[in-house]
Amino acid sequence: MTFIHIVLLPVKPDAPKELVDQVVSELNALEQKIPFVVRSRCGKTVTQRGKQYTHALLVELESGDQLQSYADHPDHQTVLSKIKDIVAEPTLAMDF
Repeated sequence: MTFIHIVLLPVKPDAPKELVDQVVSELNALEQKIPFVVRSRCGKTVTQRGKQYTHALLVELESGDQLQSYADHPDHQTVLSKIKDIVAEPTLAMDF
């Protein structure tokens, strides 16, 4: 069974649209860059049910043992530094 990593992102209202689009694109491309990432999907919510969270990321890994390797991977670290520039407050992550 695969392992799921979910992150909710509260993007700042004044974050540059080009940077937000770049971050979303880079997060969606992680499945092509990190061999053990089965799937990665990021997008903007289409409802207001997420309250302050405007974007969500779902990453599917081959196993939970790879979560730390994913967190430490250079491609993840690169996009993570950009995420820190666009979020308004702490993100919310869940793993199962």
